[in-house]
Amino acid sequence: MNIQDLKQQSKVHFIGLGGIGMSALAFILREWKIPVQGSDLSENYLTPKLRDKGVTYFVGHKTENISDDVSLIVETSIIKIDNPEIVEAQKRNIPVITRANLLALIMREYKGITIAGTHGKTSTTGIVSLMLEIGEFDPTVINGGVIHYFGSNSKIGKGEYLVAESDESDASFVDLPSVIGAVMNIEPEHLEFKGYAGSFEKQKACFEKYVEQIPAEGLCVLCLDSPEVEKIYDKLKSSKKNLVTYSAKKSAAQNADLMAKNIAMDASGVSFDVEFKDGREIKNLKMPIYGEHNASNALVAIAIGDFLGMSEEKIRKALKAFNGVKRRFTKVGEFNGAAIIDDYGHHPTEIFTTLKAARSLAGKHKVICVFQPHKYSRTHNLFNEFCAAFSDADQVIVADIYSTGQAPIPGASQDDLVAGIKKYGHKNVVKLGSDKDLASIIHPQISAGDIVFCTGAGTVTYWAAALEQQLKNF
Repeated sequence: MNIQDLKQQSKVHFIGLGGIGMSALAFILREWKIPVQGSDLSENYLTPKLRDKGVTYFVGHKTENISDDVSLIVETSIIKIDNPEIVEAQKRNIPVITRANLLALIMREYKGITIAGTHGKTSTTGIVSLMLEIGEFDPTVINGGVIHYFGSNSKIGKGEYLVAESDESDASFVDLPSVIGAVMNIEPEHLEFKGYAGSFEKQKACFEKYVEQIPAEGLCVLCLDSPEVEKIYDKLKSSKKNLVTYSAKKSAAQNADLMAKNIAMDASGVSFDVEFKDGREIKNLKMPIYGEHNASNALVAIAIGDFLGMSEEKIRKALKAFNGVKRRFTKVGEFNGAAIIDDYGHHPTEIFTTLKAARSLAGKHKVICVFQPHKYSRTHNLFNEFCAAFSDADQVIVADIYSTGQAPIPGASQDDLVAGIKKYGHKNVVKLGSDKDLASIIHPQISAGDIVFCTGAGTVTYWAAALEQQLKNF
């Protein structure tokens, strides 16, 4: 199938349409006037936006959702072969492709820019997208989160570049045609994917292949603060001359091509200086978002902007205009002067990093962390790392595991996690029986200046959105 074949489809059906990555592709197809419909287990904040674009949205996966005019089906990698819509497609000989297949197909029409790594991809893709937008490249964008500046997780541009968040969960990022790429970090994650077969070495090999594939006329930006990324750089630097490195840590900065220095944060956001290895400097860059890690994320966008010939003025303007991505340290409510924050962090490093940012903002005030673990497999594989991730929280409220259909794994339950966090020295850990109990746990102790930090990849985002009113009604 080529792009012309795609644009001639009578109707494309998405299984798992409510997902942030799937919906972004659906929005792109609708911009091209391709009829689109799809299904998911429930509605979410994206559903009205999809319907406004003329997308039919079915709740539940059912045989009858596959109408006679459906000519192509797009599925996510987690859809099982016995899904009734897949079964019906097979009966009718309707072609079925994955989300990654569709993304790769779309990207072949552009010069692709992809952002890879274990975490931080969504925010960094957003910053890179805005860098090209302010740089007047008018990019097409496909992201794993709603970029506040665009008000969407996707954008159709008229320029030659497409900026996309890549996905390492099924190794599909290796197949995305990328002229410019970045690897931010590499840690064990998604090892349950059959292609990794539980092997971190296999996953690292995919990242190495991704870097190797970036063409000589392109650019690959690598973070020396990640030991595994640094290993790939050391291995390939003599054979690939299009590698640019960055660092936000003193230990690695002396060897990096770009370095973030003098990182500071206050109520207005994060500020920092950038020093290039060739002696150039950009002083006092500012971003209206929180967390020292975002200075590191910004270095990816600065490296790409510099490669594309953007001026210091445009780079500075782009960073100042970036006001974040939905569910990445997003304030969704306030009660008695305390902020309620919603965050997508579901990996120990993400949680540790964003809690550090919350602690820096809260100062002497309390940080209450509401954590909903995501998948038994992730909880099991990274159990000790999770237990050690909450040191900057004054209290940790642990919800039951959002299983995504996985069967329980011994030693990786809600009770195990509560006990494990306590074992690692945390004195205030609470088991959450139901999200309806959150207000009663939080209300008696909350005061002005506190932060309620709700984190996870499951339904905790809805709890965060409802918490302000629940606290007011308590």
